[in-house]
Amino acid sequence: MKKKGSSKNKKYGLIIIPIVIIVAIIISLLSQNNIDTPTSKLHGPWSDIHGVGMFLSGNVDTLYLATHQGLFEKTNVGWQRVGNDNADLMGFSMNHETNTMYSSGHPKTGGNLGFRMSEDNGNSWKTISKVKDTPVDFHAMTASQAQKGLIYGSPGGGYELFVTSDNGVSWSSPDIPNQIMSLAADPLDPNRVYAGTKSGLYVSNDQGKQWEQVNSDIERGVVTGIGFSSDGKTMYAFSTLDGNGMIVKSMDGGNTMVKTSGQIIDARGIWNFAPGRDGEIYAIAAQQVASGIAMSVYKTENGGSTWILEGTNNSELALTAES
Repeated sequence: MKKKGSSKNKKYGLIIIPIVIIVAIIISLLSQNNIDTPTSKLHGPWSDIHGVGMFLSGNVDTLYLATHQGLFEKTNVGWQRVGNDNADLMGFSMNHETNTMYSSGHPKTGGNLGFRMSEDNGNSWKTISKVKDTPVDFHAMTASQAQKGLIYGSPGGGYELFVTSDNGVSWSSPDIPNQIMSLAADPLDPNRVYAGTKSGLYVSNDQGKQWEQVNSDIERGVVTGIGFSSDGKTMYAFSTLDGNGMIVKSMDGGNTMVKTSGQIIDARGIWNFAPGRDGEIYAIAAQQVASGIAMSVYKTENGGSTWILEGTNNSELALTAES
């Protein structure tokens, strides 16, 4: 059974910043102190990670990370920067079949990026629109795999939602269910999209026009990240409740959530899940380590039974994983 979501909530702008946003800010500030010269192939020179993805067709099977210092790719010799753009890519998503990347965030010179697109694997970016009169910086973004050109984005704070069906040229602004933390378009249904909020998981079956709360074990938790497997049948999410977070997965649209048998140790938040070509799932994690907060990317090849470190900005964590 599902509960009907709330109508448009202009009052959100007057609400004091909730604890989860404060935590996110602290994590971002702490993680910026973890930038070191890379000491191993797993060690990356970023302060924060905002997005992860891989194209599921074509000739490029590279793993990409959208970070506070621009776009990085995993190579045989370690993590390497892509192109010359070093903007803070707060929002990032990929169309897995068309080899298109989308980004938003902040340039180093200040202000907001608006909505951008790359058709050369992130080597160059073209601004498609400002979205609003003043350019936005999407913090949550998801591109539909079921309908080309359909993209959802929510600016920092999560108090607005924007939807485009023409690759970002024009946008509508439907109601939001609650303060948005994460977004994930259903890869099998062009009308269905999920929103992770500060009060649980919501679903829309009409491209964001109306929302219902998913009645599952995680409905009361803060859902920081959502993502789907490459076949679109399994949804992964990270939910925190009373300070305790866990990775869960579902094969029925979130109505039945099962805690994965393996968890990422000391994860304080997981912002994004993304599929790989061989059935693997990648996850961005903020981890508590002795020196502060590490921003890392992990991979599971067995549905969450075990998680393997693929990259981190913490040298000690990287060296320990390689030993």
